[in-house]
Amino acid sequence: MQDFSFKKTERLAKRPEFKKVMDEGKKNRVDRLCIIFSIPNELGRKRLGIIASKKIGNAVARNRAKRRIREVFRQIKHRIEPALDIVVISGKDMVTLPHRVIEKKLSNALLTER
Repeated sequence: MQDFSFKKTERLAKRPEFKKVMDEGKKNRVDRLCIIFSIPNELGRKRLGIIASKKIGNAVARNRAKRRIREVFRQIKHRIEPALDIVVISGKDMVTLPHRVIEKKLSNALLTER
């Protein structure tokens, strides 16, 4: 059975971790939905960091965008190879588009990251 949780060890939490991924990682823009940075890591697990600035909207909108990104990552993390550190910068469309559209675009982008 697959583990579909999102554990603390699967999160990027510190600024230097985010900075390293954004400086050295590969950049991929997904329409106006988001920007994805990724870099391979030596930890043997996938890690996710999310940035949602005030440009997206109020706290409710930012939290909704982050929840949507986490949910997509949680569902597809077992299919992402190799182990990557991923930073997703949310765009304005993350709040307005339906969940199905976001799920499809974001999962396609994350699964093609290498």
